[in-house]
Amino acid sequence: MEAKIKVTQRMLNKSIMDANKSVVAFAKKYLPYNYDDLQYGEKRTFLFRYDDGMEADLRLYRRPRGDKLMSIQGITKRATAGDVVTISWRGTGIVISVAAHEQT
Repeated sequence: MEAKIKVTQRMLNKSIMDANKSVVAFAKKYLPYNYDDLQYGEKRTFLFRYDDGMEADLRLYRRPRGDKLMSIQGITKRATAGDVVTISWRGTGIVISVAAHEQT
């Protein structure tokens, strides 16, 4: 199982991503805390690695009004609008990869 998010310019500008259904399901299956466990306004940080081995933080959080959000440390240096971020579980940890969108 993996989660996929298509990156928008707004996500890059704000360093915040809305957690889509695939992210919510991934967190529920693989993380010790998921969105159902978070109180409004609470956040949790998890260590992950990019597919090149660099470690960084993945933050899951809920706004006080209940929105499910996430942020990925260093994503603005690795992704551009239109790219697809894939979050997967490999072995004993989270791995994040970025696939560049195709230019037409």
